[in-house]
Amino acid sequence: MGARILAVADVYDALTSDRPYRKAMAPLEVKEIIVKGAGKDFDPVVVRAFLKAFERGEIDVPNFVV
Repeated sequence: MGARILAVADVYDALTSDRPYRKAMAPLEVKEIIVKGAGKDFDPVVVRAFLKAFERGEIDVPNFVV
């Protein structure tokens, strides 16, 4: 279960962070990518928990200018 949680956290962090080869993506866009990957790339139980935390504002959202 720990690895499944880390998989979602790692993808969220990687995609919302600037990289030398691309700019950071918007948190809402990354959330949609994670939701679409539920049951395929990510454990659906973990994705549901991620969504609850995201909607409650418990996820650290990087400063992002849209």
